[in-house]
Amino acid sequence: MQLVPNSLPQTEADAEEAAEVAVPQSKRPHGLTLAGLQFFIADINRKSLIWHEIGSQSFDSEVRDLQEAPLSEALGLLTPEDKRTILRLVQGAIREGSAGPFDVGGGADHRIPGIPLMAYRYQVADGRVLAICFPSIGESDGNPGHIALGLAPILQHFVASTNRIVCLVDNFGYVRYASEGFIRAFGIGDAKLILGRNIAHVQKRVGRTIVSLCLASLTRRASATGRGKFLLPAGDTLELSYNAMHFRIGGSFGGVLFSAGQVGGDMDFAKVFNVASAPMLVINTQTRMIIAANQSAMKAYHLSQEVMDGKPITETLLHPKSYATLLQTAQQNSDVPQSVVVNALNGQSKKKRLKAVLLDDDKVPKLMLEARS
Repeated sequence: MQLVPNSLPQTEADAEEAAEVAVPQSKRPHGLTLAGLQFFIADINRKSLIWHEIGSQSFDSEVRDLQEAPLSEALGLLTPEDKRTILRLVQGAIREGSAGPFDVGGGADHRIPGIPLMAYRYQVADGRVLAICFPSIGESDGNPGHIALGLAPILQHFVASTNRIVCLVDNFGYVRYASEGFIRAFGIGDAKLILGRNIAHVQKRVGRTIVSLCLASLTRRASATGRGKFLLPAGDTLELSYNAMHFRIGGSFGGVLFSAGQVGGDMDFAKVFNVASAPMLVINTQTRMIIAANQSAMKAYHLSQEVMDGKPITETLLHPKSYATLLQTAQQNSDVPQSVVVNALNGQSKKKRLKAVLLDDDKVPKLMLEARS
């Protein structure tokens, strides 16, 4: 349909088509994303939502002003759990006068607090009842670090696969995030021992040096860069090249992002794995799918990415009994390589001595198989 001046759509279908053409894609309502959320108003009678977000973390970095959409569309980008939580929040405010704080956006594992929302009932002149909701730590909330508003999960997304030593402390002094590299380097048995706690109170877990550095960066509102030895709780020292970067987001939230690497320089261990001369495979023990193979393994077993993505290892390279033997050996922490038949995809079958190691530092343990000569 072509729009011309002074022409009106003749049918409902024409009107919908005209709206599609007349309203640019970037100006159409988008669902609530919780990124930079200031407030939202739920109108139960009209089944609609009005909300305001600033600093949205969208790919185009577009900052939208006040937005309105039907309730189902406005909540369309959220997880089912977050939808239920918001509806429970709104219903609670309508029924009781106020509700919350309820956390939303915390992720599936709930390791990191999400955005705490409060809601209050408001009745307008025409008799309609609204629920006005906004982020708040709540008067009775004993952990003001919740005001991080989901920043830690974003950091987790970017550094989850790195070997960097990363720790985020908010401007209240609470540890919001610690990477796996940080947990290992500082010898922390369980991340729960420091996450959500004030860094001044976990010195016996992380050592005196990093506590002093973070508190100094917070109080002076300045960044620090250098190279030095960090005292660990057991009396050992760890030499690191580090940055303690002070940051502020808007007027309400800031903190210190500690990022460090070994003095000798950072290493991309994926490259080390790929250039190793011994054929190596990594298998998901739950699905038995090959999730990684270095160049030597791809060449030795005539593997392709299509085969790895399509079939488990028990339907390609190994008989199920051979796989079970290797997995059992790994579970027993045995260093003795097992002699099994490997069926290469060029049609040749040969006995190989495979060393099996179980990597169980994730929710789903991974089995690493290394061919020995």
